[in-house]
Amino acid sequence: MIPHIPETTTDTELRSAIMEGNLPTLLVVLNHLGEDDGLLEVGEQPSRGTIDGVHRISEASQTAIRERAFSALQKLRDGTIELPHLPDEDRLQQLACVLVGESVPPEYIPMLLEDMGFNDYAERTDQASIDPPSISNTERFSTIIIGCGVSGICMAVHLARLGQPYTIIEKNPSAGGTWLENTYPGCGVDSPNHFYSFSFEPNNDWPDFYSKREALHRYLEKVVDKYDIRRHVRFNTEVLSARYQLAERCWHVQTKDNQGALTERRANFLISAVGQLNRPFIPDIAGMKTFSGNQFHSARWNHNQDLVNARIGVIGTGASAMQIVPEIAPQAETLTVFQRTRHWIRFLDDYHRQVSSGKKWLLSHVPYYRNWYRFKLFWVYGDGIWESLHRDPAWPHPARSMNAENDRHRQLLVQNLTEALDSDADLMAKVIPDYPPFAKRMLIDNHWCKTLKRNNVELVTGPVKKITRKGIVDSQDTEHSVDVIIYATGFEATYFLKPMDIRGRSGQSLTALWEDDARMHLGMTLPDFPNFFVLYGPNTNLAHGGSHIFHVECQSQYIAKCITHMIGKNYREIEVRREPYEDYNRRLDEKHAQLVWSHPGVDSWYKNSRGRVVSVSPWRLVDYFHMTREPDLGDFNLAR
Repeated sequence: MIPHIPETTTDTELRSAIMEGNLPTLLVVLNHLGEDDGLLEVGEQPSRGTIDGVHRISEASQTAIRERAFSALQKLRDGTIELPHLPDEDRLQQLACVLVGESVPPEYIPMLLEDMGFNDYAERTDQASIDPPSISNTERFSTIIIGCGVSGICMAVHLARLGQPYTIIEKNPSAGGTWLENTYPGCGVDSPNHFYSFSFEPNNDWPDFYSKREALHRYLEKVVDKYDIRRHVRFNTEVLSARYQLAERCWHVQTKDNQGALTERRANFLISAVGQLNRPFIPDIAGMKTFSGNQFHSARWNHNQDLVNARIGVIGTGASAMQIVPEIAPQAETLTVFQRTRHWIRFLDDYHRQVSSGKKWLLSHVPYYRNWYRFKLFWVYGDGIWESLHRDPAWPHPARSMNAENDRHRQLLVQNLTEALDSDADLMAKVIPDYPPFAKRMLIDNHWCKTLKRNNVELVTGPVKKITRKGIVDSQDTEHSVDVIIYATGFEATYFLKPMDIRGRSGQSLTALWEDDARMHLGMTLPDFPNFFVLYGPNTNLAHGGSHIFHVECQSQYIAKCITHMIGKNYREIEVRREPYEDYNRRLDEKHAQLVWSHPGVDSWYKNSRGRVVSVSPWRLVDYFHMTREPDLGDFNLAR
């Protein structure tokens, strides 16, 4: 639906909203409306690499932009100007460059049209829709999707567009996946919400720029209901195994519900949407069973545990701990945090800010505003830093950074951490990493540094040696007495699809084939497993920026188009050929060898036991968009 300004909107409401608007976004909207002539002085343009983008625009020009925006929105409201047609791709590229303050290559424009929602306007001007056509004989084919989180929901929407029957098997009692299961204090997203949302279901009413899990779960439940997904879901049911039956060219899937009842289901297509971060990892620490208090993983939060005046031990300092520790520290008697490795932390002003009513109004009612704002977020938090993550063979400081630009990132991060820690030498030595920025997951400060300075909080470095009946023993043999232990130790990220037993054409177990070295073509398909696809599979996680949802949409559309081609040509089986599968993984490994995540001085959950990066993607978002935009049927063996 194309936004419009209600006739009842007052001038006061217009001015108030415009004062809260993102200035570069307003500027580009004015350009769309033909109302931007002479607003910028020579040499002025939005700043690159920032959301506000006003550092290179004078106060006078900023005022002029907002005044012109007020006039233009008045005209739109009163109907004295018409909404112009969507510009051609050359003009869109020019506008994108103005928005972000730097050159935007033309390869981004098709993605801008699709993911940023500009095709809503294209339909208005009779341009072709990109949605795949419905196929009359889809009812002959069935699909089982495993999981009803972000990926499963997205896949269901795309299958419904085809008229393709599907069933979702979900082990939990409700939809939501990660945002259902993780209920720890402070749980939230670390990508901007106006980008961390489906392109086909924008949400202009996010309460925060980085919302908490309650808002995220409500959003997903809303999508489930709007697209009538719930009636297709078998809740409280888990997939135990799946075997491909060659004679029938279909999958036999065994499930078990929460009453223990076993059911065998059949489907032409099997799609895993269980993700990478769904099975908690708890390290095997000596003495764990002897501990007299409660202990639990952050992803399985014990809400019956009273933390008021408790002595709490938190093992781990990754993304979950970064959110948990500042939330529970004020109520604890003591809080001891055990850190095995240091993490780079960045500070974002919007991370703790609510979205104002004026910003929500602009997103909901001003044509093009939401689309350009989403692209602004995409650019700043997406591919913008990708080049700085490459190894420069001539760089003289390879241990601390990858290249000159990466070193500048490092200097800024160190400066911000030093200020946040009040130049406390002891804490700085414990907190500031010695490896390149982005080699491990970049974390966002959730008042972490402020919390570490509390009198009741202690940061202990080094591995945990053992657990006793009364507490935790660190690497220096010091015992820390605690009443409760919280494991913020992440997930079994390198063991994909565990513990399901998936067997393909030859009967070989996928778990045995992969162990901790999973490989797929485009992260979605592999030889010997016909009619089988994986969402959020190997090497499709994002570490340089962007949104997990963006990748999932790319994958869902790719899979939907594979199915469309099959049904339309009366094929019953699709299986990726070994040659393109091996070629893709060769190119992927070669690319990773140049990037920061393969840095030899860093151990992370991105790597498997052999040091190979198996979790994250080495590609720019725009690269993956084009790789998955249309299936190359020459990559597959197709059979009737």
